[in-house]
Amino acid sequence: MTRKRGIVIALAIGVLAFFVDDFLQNQGWFSLGASTIALIFGIIAAIGFADVEPGGKWMTTQVMPIAIILLGFGLNLELFANPDVGVIGLSVAIGAALSCLLSSYLIGKFMGLDLGTSLAVGAGGAICGNSAVIAVAPSLKLSEEKYGVILAMVNVMGLFTFLFIPILTTLLGFNEIEGGIWSGAVVHAVPQAVAAGESIGGEALVIATAVKLSRVSLLVILVPLYVWIGSRINTEEVEGNSDFPVPYFVPGFVLAACLTTWVLPESIAEDLEELGKHMLLPLLAAVGFFINKKSMQNAGGPVFIVGLLSTALMIGVSYGILTLLS
Repeated sequence: MTRKRGIVIALAIGVLAFFVDDFLQNQGWFSLGASTIALIFGIIAAIGFADVEPGGKWMTTQVMPIAIILLGFGLNLELFANPDVGVIGLSVAIGAALSCLLSSYLIGKFMGLDLGTSLAVGAGGAICGNSAVIAVAPSLKLSEEKYGVILAMVNVMGLFTFLFIPILTTLLGFNEIEGGIWSGAVVHAVPQAVAAGESIGGEALVIATAVKLSRVSLLVILVPLYVWIGSRINTEEVEGNSDFPVPYFVPGFVLAACLTTWVLPESIAEDLEELGKHMLLPLLAAVGFFINKKSMQNAGGPVFIVGLLSTALMIGVSYGILTLLS
């Protein structure tokens, strides 16, 4: 009964977050995005309702792999050859992603974070925010409390980059093409990157979308890599254990991306991806159940410091590459 209560509340929050975000956007008001709203509502629900964690645990273990596979249908691998991205856009995007991943690992190690947490922080900043953290967390065997704190940090950093990249673009005198590349290469979540590009101009919107999606495509490489790293983390103390357990969502995710790129009609792929995005809302609500005072005290400070510093470095590295190549 306790598990059912948590599942029902997570589903209800997912629906509520969708309609709240839709209402705010239709009114022309600022919205944090449905995903962030769901996460916040999940945190609040855990305060008002007792024993929701079992339902949240079921959501994150049973529903999350399906959502990850469905998100794979949004990755068209031909984006790497998109002329709107080009050599400069791809160079900036990859440079920004690598700097975020590497700095998250190094700073996390210095701050005393475990390897899995540091890598998940890097994935959230380098690739696509919430979706990336959700995609890699199971492989790294992170607890709900840990990646709940990581998701909270990623949403704060995503809001920061979304607000400041367009402002910096204007202050530094970048044109629309440069501003679009910078937005797509730095802003965390896909909707935020698109919105940031739109605020710069119509051409920036198209380029920001293409560059951002090329970053998202890196998940095809990152997810299997993190599975290998996760298996090493969790078996390194077991002598003679050379097994390589691959969760079913990893080949499913890669297969979905391949089907989208070369087989499925675009409309079907978009519908499947949209379903995956909708499934993320109750999942994020369920993750919110595990964000509490204790989890924030245990990991919140170091995680936020690593996220802030790696994001700042990503902005600096992408700016340097962009100015060098432009």
